[in-house]
Amino acid sequence: MPHPRGEVGAAAAAAAAAAAAAAAAADDDDDDGDEDDEEDEDEDEDDEEEEEEEEEEEEEEEEEEEEEEEEEEEEEEEEEEEEEEEEEEEEEEEEEEGEGEGEGEGEDDDEDDDDDEDDDDDEDDDDANDEDDVDDDERSMETSKSFESGLIGQ
Repeated sequence: MPHPRGEVGAAAAAAAAAAAAAAAAADDDDDDGDEDDEEDEDEDEDDEEEEEEEEEEEEEEEEEEEEEEEEEEEEEEEEEEEEEEEEEEEEEEEEEEGEGEGEGEGEDDDEDDDDDEDDDDDEDDDDANDEDDVDDDERSMETSKSFESGLIGQ
């Protein structure tokens, strides 16, 4: 029979080895478990550089997004200004076309009645002038026909 102390000693040695392994695993907080401080510092610096680069990239992306938003806002403002200008131009054209049409503001109704009578007289005169114009047109056609026939006869 083996000595009980030997078994206990072997068990104790195994327990001590397990404890050492656990301690080594607990010391694994140094990034990759290396106990070399210089390598850990290098890895920490690399990690910091990567984080800084990522932050810079994020900032650049945010700036680009802000610039795009500003450009879109400027384009919208320009479109609104163009629409307003077009509306103003249309209103001005309508006002210009509207001038001379309709009755003026603040005129007496009595004066308008007199004007209407004068307009009727003017229309009668225009009709008479139209008849005269027709007669004149017929005469000028006859004259041009005789002139043409005179040229042909020569």
